[in-house]
Amino acid sequence: MSRVTATDSAGRGRAVTISKPDKELWPGISKQAYADYLQAVSGEMLPWLHERPLTMVRAPDGVGGERYYQKAAPTYAPSWVRTTRIPAPSAKRDVDYVVCQDLPTLTWLGNQAVLEFHPAPVRRDRLDRPDLLVMDIDPPEDAFEMAVEVAFLVLEVLDDLGLPSGIKTTGGKGLHIVVPIERRVDQSALRGAVARLTAIVVERRPDLVTDAFRKVRREGRVMLDPSRNGTGATIVALYSPRAREDATVSFPVAPEELKSVSPGDFTIQTVPELLALPGPKRWRALADERGRLPSELLRS
Repeated sequence: MSRVTATDSAGRGRAVTISKPDKELWPGISKQAYADYLQAVSGEMLPWLHERPLTMVRAPDGVGGERYYQKAAPTYAPSWVRTTRIPAPSAKRDVDYVVCQDLPTLTWLGNQAVLEFHPAPVRRDRLDRPDLLVMDIDPPEDAFEMAVEVAFLVLEVLDDLGLPSGIKTTGGKGLHIVVPIERRVDQSALRGAVARLTAIVVERRPDLVTDAFRKVRREGRVMLDPSRNGTGATIVALYSPRAREDATVSFPVAPEELKSVSPGDFTIQTVPELLALPGPKRWRALADERGRLPSELLRS
């Protein structure tokens, strides 16, 4: 075992034990190396986890073993790990979600083999008022350049509407465009706004982009998926790794970089050296921005 001392949001030092630090979670990446990665990116990652209920993907035996989604905080979590209780009507019970506020919690979750972090696009004090709008760009396999083309279309529409935005890779084959918004509308109104926004993009290039959920109806086009904005939706966190053999990471990219990058460029091993790129700089500013959804997206 090894011990990591990390400072929480109140300035208190917390000692976190890394059990089995040499255990591989990804090929060639030990649990200790993962803890080091989380520490390296924590300053960039934590603002996008703060106050958000967290859904986790755990893989206790690494990416080669069983993996599963977990919403409820483990009962053995330290007392300093913050949680928020949310009713789960389908399960007829309440669920205590982890809220990752600081580096000790992030490190402790890494030691629990949480390989993916999926926060909600809402904050725990107003679960009915989302503050993030998400455009999920899902291209066909091996067609990242098509995702890039659609991303420029989406950015063009958002610019026309006067909305701020940030782009990030998903850690998979696609891209996310995230729009921070004022907390003025409920989930239902946001879903309607995203559906209209999607329709505007599709109308501009119906040969390239579609909102068809079923692959058979996409006909080789890129899917613009609005479902990340539904009730109970989550989005893979900025700087979260993915439970994939290649250890890719969801990484921020500036528009001017889009045509020169690929998702495989951003991994646990490479990302700590890339934090000075324009993408991370853009997302640091984006954390303090909020756009107001225009009336043309909110019409009934």
